[in-house]
Amino acid sequence: MSISFQLSEEQEALKALAQEFAANEIRPVAPHHDATGEFPWEVLRKAHDVGLLNTHIPEEYGGLDLGALDGLLIAEELAWGCSGIGTAMEANGLAQQPVILGASDALKRKYLAPMTEELQMCAYGVTEPGAGSDVQGMRTTAVKKGDKYILNGNKMWITNAGVANWYFVVALTDPEKKARGGMSAFIVERDWDGVIVGAKEKNLGQRASDTRALTFENVEVPATNLVGQEGDGWKLAMAAFDYTRPSVACAAVGVARSAMEHARA
Repeated sequence: MSISFQLSEEQEALKALAQEFAANEIRPVAPHHDATGEFPWEVLRKAHDVGLLNTHIPEEYGGLDLGALDGLLIAEELAWGCSGIGTAMEANGLAQQPVILGASDALKRKYLAPMTEELQMCAYGVTEPGAGSDVQGMRTTAVKKGDKYILNGNKMWITNAGVANWYFVVALTDPEKKARGGMSAFIVERDWDGVIVGAKEKNLGQRASDTRALTFENVEVPATNLVGQEGDGWKLAMAAFDYTRPSVACAAVGVARSAMEHARA
């Protein structure tokens, strides 16, 4: 039995839409955003209007419920336009994916459904100053007290931190177990007391992407904002990468295509 790598008519149309959007909406403003670091709100509003944001949110919550391959086709074309703007657009999917996979119906309706109705941003808060690729080195803690968790710690290099309405945050709820059931995941709203957003980092490239530190000082997180079960944090964080890391590779292909075309011209 042979395997076909032919795109469906719907996928071809999606790829063409993303390519046209990158050429007409991203490319013309990319130099400005790269030079100034200004967040590309107007581009994102247009992307939201045409259906190129939040593409994996299930239909029952108002989304398009597109598959992983559909997202990869979009990611390549957006990065062809500008990898920084593409990263700003794609970061929503990184924070949403673990919520899609593990959150309760109530959390999905509260935090995912509104994102299909109007432009909102979210961010994936896992990396820490001393725990980048080594997520097991995490030190942020969430201590259960009654019907709340008290969140303390620091996150670093968080994409979209300064523009997000909410964050997907992983913290230690049982420091002894660490990755083996000791980490839990939460949805944390940006405007809660104790959430401190750092200054925008001066990225080497991708300056349109908003990258910042996050600090949590005795943030009271309702127990209802626990994503999945206590101890699911590591599993959900890693499961999200299964969907989102391939899009980074596809974005690299888009950048390579663009570089080749510029060199050839």
